[in-house]
Amino acid sequence: AEYRMGATETFDDTNVQFVWNFDKFRPNNLGQGGTPNQILGAGDFFRGMKNLWDNGGTVANFAAAGALFPNTGGLATTFGPNQIGIRKAHMPEWSLANTQIGMKWEGVYQGTGFSLNALTYRSQLPSLRNLWSKGVTSTNAFTGATNAAYPYLIAFDIYFPRVNLVGGSMDMQLEEIKSSLRLETAVTKGEEFANTARKSLYSESKVWRYVIGLDRPTFIPFLNESRAFLLSAQLFGQHLLDHEEHRGAWGKYGMPDWEHNHIATFLMKGWYMNDRVSPQIIMAHDFQAGSSVAAPSVEWLYSDNLKITFGANVKFGDGAQKYSDARDGNPFPPFSGGQNGRPATAQGMVGLTGYEPLGRFRAGPIGMANKEDEVSITVRYKF
Repeated sequence: AEYRMGATETFDDTNVQFVWNFDKFRPNNLGQGGTPNQILGAGDFFRGMKNLWDNGGTVANFAAAGALFPNTGGLATTFGPNQIGIRKAHMPEWSLANTQIGMKWEGVYQGTGFSLNALTYRSQLPSLRNLWSKGVTSTNAFTGATNAAYPYLIAFDIYFPRVNLVGGSMDMQLEEIKSSLRLETAVTKGEEFANTARKSLYSESKVWRYVIGLDRPTFIPFLNESRAFLLSAQLFGQHLLDHEEHRGAWGKYGMPDWEHNHIATFLMKGWYMNDRVSPQIIMAHDFQAGSSVAAPSVEWLYSDNLKITFGANVKFGDGAQKYSDARDGNPFPPFSGGQNGRPATAQGMVGLTGYEPLGRFRAGPIGMANKEDEVSITVRYKF
């Protein structure tokens, strides 16, 4: 629903919009195991963890090494079914309480567009809460006991938490530099993140995000004297306001997501042959992950019916990274403790790190796809 108020004494234009999304909840499609371009390799991870719960498997560096191998990460442990992994996903049932409601006030003031927004919704991204946090009992892999819930245990249910968002945007023309500036920002409350410092292996954090964008059509004479190129740059920022991280004897543990991170993007697009040939390049760089991607392409409108596009997608940079992966929390004392000289009954992380699974949050989407370079050709014909 939209109410257009038009021009007022203060604003050149203004209106209010209300949105009510009452569709049945559907989570994001994060990809299937074994397919390319899954965000953060999520498809492989969820498939593997579900298989671990249903059928069991072996986890390295889990059990205490004891006197045989002092000051080491421990020994491999074989788990049976229904001990670790992902047990099930809790899909929100359809109800009025699970619908999404939002509103936006937007307008124009002295040539500058603006908006203020608010939205309450269900996160379409999954949150993993370990079974201890919900009071669900598990099987002790060493004694066979089934009547206790174990903190720090890498056994999870999937939830989709409710998130509240407030934000705003602004668009303005900068005549002095012949460019347009775009500003967007939002703060959310209710998002959940992996956190190996907590017994539940997750915690909630308020998140502040923003985008700064600059668009400019400009002539580059040595490339094309008669047609301007479009240059567009953006800086995406994300700050976890309740970030938690500690340093243990073997490394950092806590929230693998970066407390502060930025991703910069750049687009350059041109036109030739009466706009029938259009080359462009899109680049992005993840600052904390140290990874980048470049995607050049050429679009050729051969005729009114036939369009051919040649493209590539090349990643480079640091790639995979390490982080605490919750194998050293000692959920089954004294059998899974005693590393690095700590008491075998003490629970909590010592900072044992690995590439999987939580290191993928450090590597980010670009770093996790570091080996997935692509070359493509697309042919479209309109009959």
